[in-house]
Amino acid sequence: MQQVHINRLSVNSIEFNNDTVEIPLSPGGEQSSEIVIINYGSPTHVHLSTSESLNDNVVFLDNNPYVRHEEYVPVMIRISPGGRLFNSGQIHIAVGYGSKKESFNLKIGIPDPDEVPMEVDVADSLYSPHVRHDSTSPYTKKDWNVQFSEMSNQLLNGIVESFTPRSILLLGVMSILLIILYFVVQATTIISIEPIKLDAMLQIPVFYVAVAVSILFTALIAYLIIKLPSFK
Repeated sequence: MQQVHINRLSVNSIEFNNDTVEIPLSPGGEQSSEIVIINYGSPTHVHLSTSESLNDNVVFLDNNPYVRHEEYVPVMIRISPGGRLFNSGQIHIAVGYGSKKESFNLKIGIPDPDEVPMEVDVADSLYSPHVRHDSTSPYTKKDWNVQFSEMSNQLLNGIVESFTPRSILLLGVMSILLIILYFVVQATTIISIEPIKLDAMLQIPVFYVAVAVSILFTALIAYLIIKLPSFK
């Protein structure tokens, strides 16, 4: 059942071969066993006792043996016919007239499956601390930052996704039409008005190019905004 070593490490030291001993029994069952006590020092009395939960299950035929070198202590272990299917507790070993006491665990019977605690897996997200929002606003400053970041990412993705062959062709056609319109307006201006200075003539193309670029940029931004998922 168990081996107990006393006085091996120091005076009145107590060691066990096993921290826990299991005895499988059914109600009405009985089993005899032994606790082997090995003494490495001077002969001494060793006192054996049990925790209160094992009072009805364990009986020592000699609970205060005198151990010179090695002693076998008979132990009777039982479960009454109407007793519990499973019981556990501790067996205490005391030496030095009670000055030193150690214990090991004893489990008797067969555990009831209904009494075995169930292990529940908890998602890692449940361990995250709860964030309290301001009662006056449904969103915190952090929420607005997250939403702004998401909209920026959507806009960037929309810009990348918008450069398809069809959109590039459409923008190219619009550019050509605007350039043709520019030259038509320029030619009409040259014919209908008096000759003007060279520097003034050079300022006219810059103005129309700026207008054309503004129109193209505005059209592109409007197209991208319409394509964003949040505006669909």
